Amino acid sequence: MDLTREVKKRVLDEGIDLVGITPVDRFKDAPEGRRPTDILPTANCVIASAIHVLDSVYDLPHTRYEYTNQFFVLNSILNNTAFKVSRYLELQGYRTIPIPAAYPRINKLICGVFSHRHAAVQAGLGEIALNNMLTTTRFGSRVRLVTIITEAPLKPDSPYSDKICEEVRDKCRLFCIKNCPVQAISENGKVNKTKCLFYQEQIMPWSAAELRCGICISNCPIGKPEWKITSGSRSQKVMELKKNWTGSQ
Repeated sequence: MDLTREVKKRVLDEGIDLVGITPVDRFKDAPEGRRPTDILPTANCVIASAIHVLDSVYDLPHTRYEYTNQFFVLNSILNNTAFKVSRYLELQGYRTIPIPAAYPRINKLICGVFSHRHAAVQAGLGEIALNNMLTTTRFGSRVRLVTIITEAPLKPDSPYSDKICEEVRDKCRLFCIKNCPVQAISENGKVNKTKCLFYQEQIMPWSAAELRCGICISNCPIGKPEWKITSGSRSQKVMELKKNWTGSQ
């Protein structure tokens, strides 16, 4: 049995769109405490997976609730898939630890316990674009991620090497930077996480919902579909609510 092929098949059969594998030695320069072997000392490989977020919910800020709901729906699919694959690898005799699609978060650093994005780059899924999001050739930044750290001796994929973000700069005109509600993204690709988090947790939630922003993703042209029907217009009432959604005055 080809274990690598079987693992990838099991991931894709769960409705996941992209999957790749990277050896742990590609993380040797990662910060201490953020390497796969800091979580599983005997780790051999990392499995990175991505699922496409529905493009229709990126009519932001009008679809803020629907966009946020995708996080919960897709995180559940990703986490269930990671659990099933991890259980399968355990049955083959390999210690395996799934890293959740969202929480837990290290609040002091405003980051997860392990970087899904960097793992996805090393596994060949995409690049970290100017908006600081994992960006794929097929779906752009419209993906959610999960990773699995395992002892299993799986065959690695090549790291991602294309520069799709740079290739569309003339087309996008840096919309991810210009349209950020709190100007949290700089032209050198650095993101002020404190500003970003403050906007999402303090400015934007004008209701009890734990809303997500997504403006930087919705403004990226990479992977945008060509719709058969021209987009409709919004009522004046909905347009007025945009002030609340974006935190503008």
